[in-house]
Amino acid sequence: MQSQSHRRDQARKGKGWGRGIRSGVLLFCFAGCTASLGLAQRRYSVGKPRERAATEAIKIRTVDRLASSKGILAVLMEPVLPGQIIIKTRAGRELARAEADAENGQAEFTLPKGANYLIEASHPGYQAMVTISPRLGAQAIARIRLVAESASVKLRDLPVGATVLINGEVRATSPESGAVIISGLRPGSHLLQVRHPEFNDFDDTFAVTEAGEEVNYPRLPLTRTAKLTFLAPPGATVLIDGAVRGKIPPEGKVQIDYELPSAEEQTLTVEMVGYHPWRLRERLLPGPRSLKVDLSPIVTSTGTSDFFDQLAQWEAPSTWRVVKDARNSRLEVQGRTPGLLKEQTYRNFEATFTLWIPDGQGATWVVRANRSGSDYYLFHLTGPNARIGTPRRFSTYLVRGGRPPEEVGTPAPLLVDLAPNASYTIGVTVRDFTIQHTITSNETGETNDLGIWTDTTPSRESHLFGSFGFRALHEEIFLVDDFHIVPLLTP
Repeated sequence: MQSQSHRRDQARKGKGWGRGIRSGVLLFCFAGCTASLGLAQRRYSVGKPRERAATEAIKIRTVDRLASSKGILAVLMEPVLPGQIIIKTRAGRELARAEADAENGQAEFTLPKGANYLIEASHPGYQAMVTISPRLGAQAIARIRLVAESASVKLRDLPVGATVLINGEVRATSPESGAVIISGLRPGSHLLQVRHPEFNDFDDTFAVTEAGEEVNYPRLPLTRTAKLTFLAPPGATVLIDGAVRGKIPPEGKVQIDYELPSAEEQTLTVEMVGYHPWRLRERLLPGPRSLKVDLSPIVTSTGTSDFFDQLAQWEAPSTWRVVKDARNSRLEVQGRTPGLLKEQTYRNFEATFTLWIPDGQGATWVVRANRSGSDYYLFHLTGPNARIGTPRRFSTYLVRGGRPPEEVGTPAPLLVDLAPNASYTIGVTVRDFTIQHTITSNETGETNDLGIWTDTTPSRESHLFGSFGFRALHEEIFLVDDFHIVPLLTP
């Protein structure tokens, strides 16, 4: 008779076994569900050619009336493949060739009786094989087995002329049938890309594990597409029929694929704050189209002044600050990030400001900066204590695409001493491509020209409008007050 402790041990074991069963069932369900989810997300199926059963009945379909000297040779591909079959004499002279059908891997030939024939068979991804047929009577059946060397991918219903790439390499161009087979794939993951000038791009990744596998893609989601390339100012928004389709990146170019089953009339719009919108209404056609968009800025018609009690009128970087004493408040500028007047766009204008250079290193200001602050003219006064550059010079730079400043003029010598404790009034007059500067000592009242510079660079048309601001060229720190800017009428 079993003891109570023994029965308790058996019960505990039973409960543990039950928990194991339940855990196994849960794990099995989770794995099965995960696998099903993975398969559901795939755009392709992976299989292998059908192996013909040894007992499968073979039917010879050729029923033509034959001369008594002729017989029918049926060739069967093993496994069932739609490969090419060539019939030759024993001496190697070609007699006939045909494609085995995809359903049965079978091709039939009408040949003279009483002979054996060489049979050559091939299929992409398989080693070509040669065999000898049985001696032909009224009918004969020959089987030829191909050995897989690699995997393949099959596509169908492609538009004529579509380019198919595997792992970035062009492997095929679709014919009129729209069917493409690409072999030579080794085990692993592969990138499939389909490109056609009038259809959307298709990209997918598939995987194969062994030779002989066939990756089959059904009809791909390809739709006739207008491939629109917009060349426009960075930051602009692109809309098609009122719907936002993209934004212009810093390089000034973006491609937008707009699917359309046929030619349709649409409204193309490019918008950016501070500019008049650009619109075009036209019939879009499938294929590539490049559109150069020149946005006209909304020019500020009024001037502004600032005595720097605060920085509300400026897109100010974190390095800027307002410094105050008992009598006055001034802007202290340092750092290489430009600070610009908010939402102000000028073409021709006059600007003045009071300047101090307490560290004696210099001062720098920005003219006609675009909205993103990546393109502008830059003017730099090199002070008497400058650690970089030749002291007492006035230099002109061009900033493009946010890159480091590029010197575009010959530095002019200063005819006035820049005393660290003195103040100076800088005058800036901008007309079209010409920019003139003056400097006036507020101690002596003496005014000197800093020079007239005319932009002759190829990019000058893109610098006709913009805002005004300040920044440091190197490590200088300077003070600004009494800022005024007035637009000038364009003649």
